[in-house]
Amino acid sequence: MNDKRMSAADLAYEQLKAGMIEWTYPPSSSLREEQLSKDLEISRTPLRQALYRLELEGFVVKQPNGRMMVAPITLQEAREVFQVRELLESLVAREAAENMTEEHLYRLEDVVELMRRAVNTNRSDEIVKHGEHFHHILHSLSTNDTNKRFLQQLQNKIDRYRRISGYKNPGYSLQTPLDEHEGILQLLKAGKTGKEVEEAMRAHIRRSLVSIEETIEQYERKGLKN
Repeated sequence: MNDKRMSAADLAYEQLKAGMIEWTYPPSSSLREEQLSKDLEISRTPLRQALYRLELEGFVVKQPNGRMMVAPITLQEAREVFQVRELLESLVAREAAENMTEEHLYRLEDVVELMRRAVNTNRSDEIVKHGEHFHHILHSLSTNDTNKRFLQQLQNKIDRYRRISGYKNPGYSLQTPLDEHEGILQLLKAGKTGKEVEEAMRAHIRRSLVSIEETIEQYERKGLKN
C-alpha cells in the first residue's frame, strides 16, 4: 500500500512538474486539489505529497489562505538562474571543446539540422526542445561530476524560463537560437580552443537571458498566461 502510494506520488510529481515547465499550469495559477485529483486520477494523499515536493523545489507556493498556486515567474529569479547557468555551462563548453569526438560532432550536426527544420516550419516548441538536446550532448562530454550535478539540480528552473521566450513572445526570432547553436558547432568542428567555445556559450546564455527579461516584462504588463 505504501509503495503504491509513493509510486502514485512520484507520478503526480513528474506530471505536475512537466505541466508547470510546459505552461500547462501557468505561473500564478491556482492548484485546486479536487480538480488535480480528478485530472491525474489519484487520491488526495499522493497528490499532497507531490505538491509538497514541488513546494520545496520552488515550483509551488502556499498562499496565506493555505491554498496552493504555481510559483510566479520573476525577473530576479530569471537573472539568478541564468547567471549561475552561465558559469556552469561555460565550464561545460570548455570541456566539450577539449573532449570532443567525431561521434559527438555528428550528433550535434543532426540536432542543428532539426533546429533548422523547426525554423522553416515555424515550430518554436521544437526549437526549444532541440536546443536542450544540443546542450545535453555537450553535458555528456564533461568530466566534472560536481558541475554536472549542479546543472542537473538547476535544469528544471532553466527549462521553465527557457520556454518563456519561445512559447510566450510573439516577436521571438527562431533564427537567433539556430544561429547561436550553429556558431558553437562550427567552433567545435574547427577545433577552436576551449576559451573560444566558452565565450560563445556565455554570449548565447546572456542573449537568452535578455530575451527572457523582455518577455517577462511583457508578461507583467499584459498578464499573459495562455
